Amino acid sequence: MLFASSEWLDAVVRQVNAHADLPRALAGLGADLAAVVERDAGPFPRGAAAWGRHEGGRIVAWRVLEDEDDVLELEPAYVVRAPLPVWKDLLRGQADPVQAALSGRVKVKGDLDGLVRRAGYRYIVDEALRRVETVFPDEVGG
Repeated sequence: MLFASSEWLDAVVRQVNAHADLPRALAGLGADLAAVVERDAGPFPRGAAAWGRHEGGRIVAWRVLEDEDDVLELEPAYVVRAPLPVWKDLLRGQADPVQAALSGRVKVKGDLDGLVRRAGYRYIVDEALRRVETVFPDEVGG
């Protein structure tokens, strides 16, 4: 499935929501988050973003935003922003998200300490991503 597509996001959210530890991971976090792929000269000239809101220990609403500026209207509790190569490293497990945030490779708006405290729950997302085939738009043959 194509990274940052609605189909891909739906599949990832289904897998994340199926994990028994998700309620503990989400407890005490702000209600919503946006993940932003920064504008580039390649597949995301307007950037791209995904937004999600949790309630009752599950992600209950989510959508792909076609333009990274759409995040401004939603005013999520957290905004996690990085260029596509960094997202690829994170999603492939080749970069540590905490180190990426602390080094500035990933920019975080919101309670970074709260997210860092939950870094031990990264396995929930890692397991979901292993179950969802991800094809990046800059790697699609054409």
